[in-house]
Amino acid sequence: MRIKAMAVLGAIALTLSAALPAQAYTQEVVGQYTEPPQFNYIKNIGSPLNSQLVAYVSIGTTEYRIKMRAGSGDGTKNECTNDHGWLPDGVYSNTDSDSNSYFKHWNKTGGNAVVRGWVWELGNKKTRCGNMRTELFIHSQGTSGWSDSNYRSAGCIKINQTDRTFLHNQFAKSYQPTKGYLSVWGSGGT
Repeated sequence: MRIKAMAVLGAIALTLSAALPAQAYTQEVVGQYTEPPQFNYIKNIGSPLNSQLVAYVSIGTTEYRIKMRAGSGDGTKNECTNDHGWLPDGVYSNTDSDSNSYFKHWNKTGGNAVVRGWVWELGNKKTRCGNMRTELFIHSQGTSGWSDSNYRSAGCIKINQTDRTFLHNQFAKSYQPTKGYLSVWGSGGT
């Protein structure tokens, strides 16, 4: 598994020292690769709701880096706090045998009204404290409206609706999307 997060972590850490504006995604070509999608969630220790989701998506033989603002939790930095803390660090994939996590993209039409529309379901993840976090997703504000305060979640990764639509469209065209994965970086902190 090729992890690019470390290469961009230093540059992103400098960017995240100030609050990120509520703006749509950016996309740039990073090379000629044919690889399954890789998402990296880089936690902003100073402001959890101003963190960043970076996706590497190969379409044809061109790989794109897509960056967007993302939040996780309600501002609580303790990953062990169910329904409030941010997403636990680690890898979420369909091939991770050490946990119950996975990386599944689908159009969710039922359940929690906020977690609807195109989502990336992440399964369950054991925290550093030993408790199991469940019902984890990358999602937006369901199918309703959006405001900057909507980066709060019950522990999922939340992105705005414009970014979700663009990311879904690129992901749907990507190389081997069923083999994609998410890496979460930062500190579990308290």
